[in-house]
Amino acid sequence: MQVEQVGAACGESRRKAPEKQKKSSVSWKKNQNIFLFCILLIPALNWLVFWLYVNISSFVLAFQTNTGEWSLINFTLFWDQLTSPYGETIGAGLLNTFAYFGLNLLVIFPLMLIISYFIYKRIAGYRAFRIIFFLPAIISGIVLVSVYSNMISPTGPIGALLKKMGVNMPEEGFLLNPDTATPAILVYCLWTGFTTNMIIISSAMSRVPVEVLESARLDGCSAFKELIFLILPMIWSSVSTLVIFLLTGIFNASGPILLFHPDGGFNTMTLSFWIYQQVYGGGAYGGTGNYGLVSCTGLIFTCIGVPIILFVRRMIEKIPAVEY
Repeated sequence: MQVEQVGAACGESRRKAPEKQKKSSVSWKKNQNIFLFCILLIPALNWLVFWLYVNISSFVLAFQTNTGEWSLINFTLFWDQLTSPYGETIGAGLLNTFAYFGLNLLVIFPLMLIISYFIYKRIAGYRAFRIIFFLPAIISGIVLVSVYSNMISPTGPIGALLKKMGVNMPEEGFLLNPDTATPAILVYCLWTGFTTNMIIISSAMSRVPVEVLESARLDGCSAFKELIFLILPMIWSSVSTLVIFLLTGIFNASGPILLFHPDGGFNTMTLSFWIYQQVYGGGAYGGTGNYGLVSCTGLIFTCIGVPIILFVRRMIEKIPAVEY
């Protein structure tokens, strides 16, 4: 009789065990959801207060005239500014903005990956190169701009060298000529563009297992194949994040044009500087006061940029990340 009672108790205990595990699993999942909700609540509130609430008035201004009347005149003015071939317009600023963005994404970023790889491989003098490429992040921008301006001036060392090589220089210098000012600033951006992202990529490369590279080297893998087929897939999460960050600045990419030309002259204007000039202006009396046109411009480029960023992000996420 006692054996039967013990057996029944054990059977009852076994039947209750799955129920307890199920309740425990439900409770854990509930606590996890509450934790995730509380964590996500902080950035959500930050976005609602410091972006949506602040920009609501900007959205409204895009559909109003300077007198407060509802109108689509700002969109007409935007189109006129975009297509006008004269003066410091949205179209001129947009072309320079695309030039800076293309330089960052198509030139500086690939070169930064290659340079980071060679520093990671500890080539001869890699410590010196690491310091050289990080110097622009340490030295003041005003100092770098002054040095660069003097170097490429007609009386500077690079200007004198170009003259000896037979290169035709503008008499006023590259930075004071409308045809060469923006290309000269682009060269400066190329010179000083290998800083913060290089630190991130170098840190990601340092996490790659040495055993994988040694095995590939024994199989006769070249440096190019090692970078393309081993290093990049293993650091793809860092690379893809940086690419998305670059895309978020597609319409506000700009160089240090205020350090070279405080008034944005010599065809150096970018879209960001055009917005700044419309709001604040370059003189004592502020900007044009046409806040509706500025709001309309920001709204249009936001509607264009957001789908591009989401599409590229979706394409990037389809590339599988390597776990190691």
